[in-house]
Amino acid sequence: MKKANLVLMAALAAAGVVSMSGALLTPAPAVAAEEKKAEPQKVGTKIRKPLAAAQDAVQAKNWEAASAALAEAAAVPPTTAYEKYLVDELGWFVKLQQKDYPGAIQALERAVESGFVAPEEMPQRYKALAQLNYETKNYAKAVEYGNKAIAASPENAELGAMVAHSLYMQQDYAGARATVDRLTTGSTQPNEQLLLIGLRSSYELKDRAGTMKSLESLVRYYPQQKYWEDLLSNQLYETKGDREMRALYRLMSDTSTIDKPEEYSEAATVLMSGGFPTEAKAVLERGLAANAFQGEAATRAKADLQRASSAADADRKDLPGADATLAAAKTGNAMVATGKLYFSVGEYAKAADAIVKGLAKGDVTDVDDANTLLGIAYARSDKYAEALAAFAAVKDAKLNDVNRLWKLYVETQQAPAA
Repeated sequence: MKKANLVLMAALAAAGVVSMSGALLTPAPAVAAEEKKAEPQKVGTKIRKPLAAAQDAVQAKNWEAASAALAEAAAVPPTTAYEKYLVDELGWFVKLQQKDYPGAIQALERAVESGFVAPEEMPQRYKALAQLNYETKNYAKAVEYGNKAIAASPENAELGAMVAHSLYMQQDYAGARATVDRLTTGSTQPNEQLLLIGLRSSYELKDRAGTMKSLESLVRYYPQQKYWEDLLSNQLYETKGDREMRALYRLMSDTSTIDKPEEYSEAATVLMSGGFPTEAKAVLERGLAANAFQGEAATRAKADLQRASSAADADRKDLPGADATLAAAKTGNAMVATGKLYFSVGEYAKAADAIVKGLAKGDVTDVDDANTLLGIAYARSDKYAEALAAFAAVKDAKLNDVNRLWKLYVETQQAPAA
């Protein structure tokens, strides 16, 4: 029995979209606008004193005193647009420190709309507004200001993740995924959280191809076992034929992602039926050692192990004469059969040699299966270029659904991601 698709439960619940609560970046304290403006504006005598007191309090991180001084400044009549800007420019930062996020948003929006913020400082203000609106769950505004900030800083992955997640939280899954695609396409190291948002969005859109693409990207750039398990579990749910199952279970074995009793049992069954009893024996031994089987399942597993052990012993008896058998073989099928014997007992270099000779001889009944086995033999011998070439020779579409993941595995072994 195959396990259920765990993409939602594992990839998303356990490792999925991480809350950004607490990720609000602290902007630099506001400074007197006279220092920023090419043409300084006049500040009235009455308001200058409380503004200076507010600045001193900000420098001392005395937020209550700063708030009181700003209230005094705001109460000075009449005030000019510039003086109001000065109050808001200091005020939003003070309210932020007091965790009055709605008040900080209102003051910062007024400051941004005042026309007194220097153009080069606008992206930082947009970023702060995006983060503040995200914290207050005003996701539409978070997207609006986030996109404005990204326009000036497209490489900022944190901002991108915030915008994508804000779209996701509004159930705009297509928009969230489009944002992820836009910000990760061409990147040498896409942001992990962005990829996770893309994964969740594809899942919600019921787009299996998109889900697999996201999982494959996570494995490529962050080849952690949890992502391998999510990816291969999803593939296992879709894989039917014995040839494909053998290739997939071998990859699950190499990535240490076989962990359910039904997986151990099914892997052993398809390996035995394919003529690989030594492999089947090893799989069952690992399952029993891990206490994966309980009750009747354990009894069946032990019986299966006994049958696999008997067949493996028979293979061992044939092994000493395998070299001579290969040399005397007249057909490609016979040579490939000897390669399978070597493969089953873990002699991958000899297995590859025999299969290559068989394919060169010709008249091999299942060339695609032979090339798949050859690719795995090379991969397990750390001959990665040869492995990729063998997988590339496979024509069967169903086998290639699995071989694509083998190629991904080989590529991550060649150049592990950071």
